[in-house]
Amino acid sequence: MGKQQKRVKSEATETTTTTVASVADEGIPAQPEREAAQSSFLVSAGTYERILYGIEGRFVGEQLTLNAQFIFPAHIGCIKAVSVGGRYLASGSTDEVIKLYDLKKRVELGSLHEHKGSITSLHFHGHTHLLSASEDGAICIFRTKDWEPLKVLKGHKGTVNSIAIHPSGKLALSVSQDRTVIVWNLLTGQRASRTKTPQVGEIVAWSPSGALYAIAYATEIQLHSVGQSESVATIFCRQRILSMLIVTLKGQDYVLTGCQDKRVHIYSIGGAELASVQCHDNRIKGLSSVDLAFPDGSIHTVLISVSSDGRIKAWKLDDLIDPVAVTFAIAPPSSAKDVPELSVEPLAVYNADVRLTCVAASSNAY
Repeated sequence: MGKQQKRVKSEATETTTTTVASVADEGIPAQPEREAAQSSFLVSAGTYERILYGIEGRFVGEQLTLNAQFIFPAHIGCIKAVSVGGRYLASGSTDEVIKLYDLKKRVELGSLHEHKGSITSLHFHGHTHLLSASEDGAICIFRTKDWEPLKVLKGHKGTVNSIAIHPSGKLALSVSQDRTVIVWNLLTGQRASRTKTPQVGEIVAWSPSGALYAIAYATEIQLHSVGQSESVATIFCRQRILSMLIVTLKGQDYVLTGCQDKRVHIYSIGGAELASVQCHDNRIKGLSSVDLAFPDGSIHTVLISVSSDGRIKAWKLDDLIDPVAVTFAIAPPSSAKDVPELSVEPLAVYNADVRLTCVAASSNAY
């Protein structure tokens, strides 16, 4: 990345009623349909060592390769979150700063200083809006055309651990140390509901269709249907959950978790564990996915995992799920000891040789 071009800075708003611009007037559009990467994709990863990585995934013949596009010190604290929206990359850190980059021009755009606590979660919605969360209990909505803060959402009484935006752009979910989950109406910038959770929610995620969402606690996941207060299924995990992703393969949704035991665990949306795969040599800190056109023209979902072992790995989702999907349909595992442990080879590996903390995969590598 080039030198910083300008500094974007704003002061934290004190109440939810004060806005710099109107969310309702601005409107957050629906998430554009996910497009498959045709020639290359980008993996952005943060580290404990304050370094931001940009890794390009590209086929060379029949072999997928992962190679560094950029590696640079981005923060003065541990990087806790990364997100990509179109040409924009954002990273958030314990230094309380959000750094912004233009991937197409390869320049740093500046930094956002809205929060007064470590940044815990970042999510672009398409390329038009960015949501950020922090230990200060606030959630900020920025528009990318001028990085203006449209709204500061305040409803939590503790650290906001995770946020997730519905594909429609109308709703967002947040979970917090205060043991609540809040549904936000993004059309008005107001809280729609606030519900107590049985434990501290650590991660929240929507399914690709937006029909389901999942809240991950330490070793448990509750699945919810939109509009229903009670959970539709509960997943009991054997290990502490450090990352979670809901993916769709051949019309079926699956929940993937990266755990303390170095494994990715695969679950049905009914709550049953289908299989586990030892993917790393240390705990798995982040999961992301991207759709990719393979050399034969077929489109497949590629799962990206990062770990404290310093490695970024790419996996073909079919290789993880297909071996157990048919078997599960016939005879699901009756107990944890019956859950198969798969041996799967990754498509590609990149050794960053640092402690990786978070990851975001996107279909454009620029």
